Amino acid sequence: MHLGIPALLDFYRIHASEESLVLVTIIATEGSTYRKPGAMMLISRDHSFEGMISGGCLEGDLLHHATEVFDSGEAKFVTYDMHAGDDLVWNLGLGCDGVIRLLLQRLDRECGFEFLEQLEASHAARRKVLLALAIQSNPNLPLAATALLDHAGNTCGERALLGVMNDVSKGDWPEWRYRKAAISDSGDAEEIILVNIPPQTRVLVCGAGPDAVPVVRALSALDWSVYIVDHRPAYAMAERFPDSCRVIQARPEQLSEVVDLDEFDAAVVMSHHLENDSVYLAQLAIREIAYLGCLGPRARRDRLKKMAGCPGRRVFGPVGLDIGAELPESIALSLVAEIHAVLNQRSGLPLTPPHPDAPD
Repeated sequence: MHLGIPALLDFYRIHASEESLVLVTIIATEGSTYRKPGAMMLISRDHSFEGMISGGCLEGDLLHHATEVFDSGEAKFVTYDMHAGDDLVWNLGLGCDGVIRLLLQRLDRECGFEFLEQLEASHAARRKVLLALAIQSNPNLPLAATALLDHAGNTCGERALLGVMNDVSKGDWPEWRYRKAAISDSGDAEEIILVNIPPQTRVLVCGAGPDAVPVVRALSALDWSVYIVDHRPAYAMAERFPDSCRVIQARPEQLSEVVDLDEFDAAVVMSHHLENDSVYLAQLAIREIAYLGCLGPRARRDRLKKMAGCPGRRVFGPVGLDIGAELPESIALSLVAEIHAVLNQRSGLPLTPPHPDAPD
């Protein structure tokens, strides 16, 4: 659903005074791999980095390749074949039975770090972004040339790549995450990849009681943007929550005045006060929020829907996946996992077959 862009941009801001950074992009995979095409990693000269390409297995080796790219300025392909062999992938000991192909390129400050400056602006405005990257060179378009187009029409980068993105984004914005394409210029065809980068996921938590704290922590750990609203001064305190969150003290009936409800992907109503929760729900139910949940049993949810005047609205409740959750931390895990599954249009079921005798 999102590619870790907020963390990458935080890293970029911290290192924006440096001469250059190296961007690592997964351009193709086969079989089982930790990350999929479009995933990115930023590396600085001091070998600090942000973004995961694997579960920590490949990053150390990639730092050595990044040093070469820093020194030469030339883009470089790196391929890891993780099928188990005699040397278990050059003594990395992986055996994951997948192949991952990466492109490393240097982004220079004197060139505005290519697309990063515009990506930061588009991300701050919560705009969808298409990113194009040339993965094959010809005399008219160099390897690792980039371009960016956001949903508002802001652009940067190579004109030939922008033409492809304008064609792709005509009409409805694409739903896919990653796609290969080709452009032709003077008889030469060049392969490119297109990465669809969604805005940062934004979640609203209505109610800031003690059990909201582990929920917000879990949401923040996903690098999502989290807003918390509560009218009680003892609860609506920023120091109780991660620094990245926004805490607002306001009455339930003021909810639509203090936040833009159309900007949220998910909302959870959990003030534990029936009347207040119904006021929250009445304002949220008329919005196109993908996940809307209310804490408490099914009977309470149905009563809230009736009080809020939205009996036909889909509202999750009891919230969460069935993992046997009881304490606030496990309930938070269950709830956040359900939100993640719904936003990704997944079932939330185990990936392993349910019967112990079923084949893998």
